[in-house]
Amino acid sequence: MGCESCGFENSAGAKFCAECGSGLARRCPSCEAEVAAAAKFCDQCGSSLTLDSPAPAVVSRSDAVRKTVTVMFCDLVGSTAFGERVDAESARASMGRYHALARTVIESHGGTVAKFIGDGVMALFGVPEVSEDDAVRAVASGTELQREFEAIRASIAERHGVEVGLRVGINTGEIVVDEADDDVVGDAINTAARIEAACTPGEVLVGEETWRLTRSILGYEVLGEVRVKGKDDPVATFQVADAGDALEDDATPFVGRDEQLAALEATFAAAVAERRLRLATVIGFPGVGKTRLAAELQRRLATEATFLTLRCDRAGSGTWGPIRDLLLGLTRLDVDATADAKRDALRSLLDPNLPDVERLVELLGSFVGAGEARSTEESFFAIRRVLEALGAASQRSWWWTTFSGPSLFFWTCWSTSQNGSTTPR
Repeated sequence: MGCESCGFENSAGAKFCAECGSGLARRCPSCEAEVAAAAKFCDQCGSSLTLDSPAPAVVSRSDAVRKTVTVMFCDLVGSTAFGERVDAESARASMGRYHALARTVIESHGGTVAKFIGDGVMALFGVPEVSEDDAVRAVASGTELQREFEAIRASIAERHGVEVGLRVGINTGEIVVDEADDDVVGDAINTAARIEAACTPGEVLVGEETWRLTRSILGYEVLGEVRVKGKDDPVATFQVADAGDALEDDATPFVGRDEQLAALEATFAAAVAERRLRLATVIGFPGVGKTRLAAELQRRLATEATFLTLRCDRAGSGTWGPIRDLLLGLTRLDVDATADAKRDALRSLLDPNLPDVERLVELLGSFVGAGEARSTEESFFAIRRVLEALGAASQRSWWWTTFSGPSLFFWTCWSTSQNGSTTPR
């Protein structure tokens, strides 16, 4: 054993240096902690003390998560010929218009531009937040992009005599994404790129899972299975036929959910019998069918109830935005109307004989910019009273439906008693 003080090589069992008398304690080369002579690993830091012993494995925690997202690829056809026939500045200007259009359209539908790859664009719907309508918004984004790109295509053809086209491929599936949402991996991405490559310029082509999630809302032409590069099995593809028009609610039959539907109908019947407010909340994962359940309930109660449908803006809006839209719709007021006009219109929704009618007008006015914001308790009180007034005026039950994030909420109010008075809960 070599002495650290003088370098003299001592015998294997020596405790002190025979040359200078210094102690010969064994130390870890990594942390300098004193270790036993026969130790193979340091008991302080775990480092190997022998040349032929492997270091202990270091386990790192991964922040990557799995998500089901919808991936959209866009790519220009004819861009190579365009780049050859025009100068670089003109090509750059046209590409800049195309990239700006793609970003604007994608983000307006709640998507995220993952990257620009030359004349290609990759977008994700479901990152950073997964929503039940990711696939619908992706298809809507793709069809709008095709419509808006027509102006760019026509401009390039007129000015440079070159025909270019846009292909859009969309696919839904599971990917792995890191915590920063900037590193995504998964077969769904590769398949989306292959579907885009098989698309006809000017069209939007989607994979089977995207089709399944949107077929009750959008129309498609079934193109069958196609062989794509890198995939052993053929890929089923569907071309969007009429993405701008929603299909009828009964385009596909309503199957299952008998228990949930019965519970909602029972809640409605109890509200009618008791003439009191009832609240039912339907919660489920994205795509499980909450919206379709609401549509089926509305169909069954069409002759017995009046439905008001409100939708929260996923991209972000004011907290009371849906209520503002409700009141503006009921009063047929423009958002820019004067405060006095708004208050007069709101007053017309209420029974003038109510003792607190003016207080209610002020509370409701806060939703449409005709009054100061009030507490949550007062706001909900005003909402309830206006729904009661609507029920009393129409002699019908009212269901108010709003969609927000992963949940679907129903409020029902039966407010007309036999003598015509209202009974708040």
